[in-house]
Amino acid sequence: MSSSFVVDLFNAVGCVNEELALGAADHVLAWPKTYRLDKVVVPGTRQLIQSVMIRDKAAVQRLRIACRDHLRARVAEPLEAPGDWSRANDLACHCPHCSDLGRFLADPGRKIWTLKAAEGARGHLEETIRQARCDLDVATDRRGRPYSLVCTKNQASYDRRTKQRQQDLENLALLDR
Repeated sequence: MSSSFVVDLFNAVGCVNEELALGAADHVLAWPKTYRLDKVVVPGTRQLIQSVMIRDKAAVQRLRIACRDHLRARVAEPLEAPGDWSRANDLACHCPHCSDLGRFLADPGRKIWTLKAAEGARGHLEETIRQARCDLDVATDRRGRPYSLVCTKNQASYDRRTKQRQQDLENLALLDR
């Protein structure tokens, strides 16, 4: 679903039938997995409030309030860089290599961990890291046999949250007008 769908829907329905538009707003807000707030509703609402013809309609205001509430709640969450090297261990797999990786992720004193293993085990670990969105940079050290997978902790989650915070503040400034 794209934000242009929301814009088109409310531009069409909002000018014809206010009750139908309110029902559409309720529907959009009731299905957050289909109409994702950050990807669909917030950008769509930003566009809708730019339209002189529809921005003051009750349905658009309902979307606007929901977006502002969502953004304000996330902006209110604490945002600080990691104080040590411990990282979230959200690994779905609990095989021996993934268990070792999980212990490394939880260790506040270790920044780098190396797994010397066959290609299959390294590939499995890389896929597990990707799926869990671990705050790790991975590289294959091709010296010696078997090769080694070198995992270095980073602060990618914090960087994503910082970028999201900036976008949330920009969106709030537009929605609060």
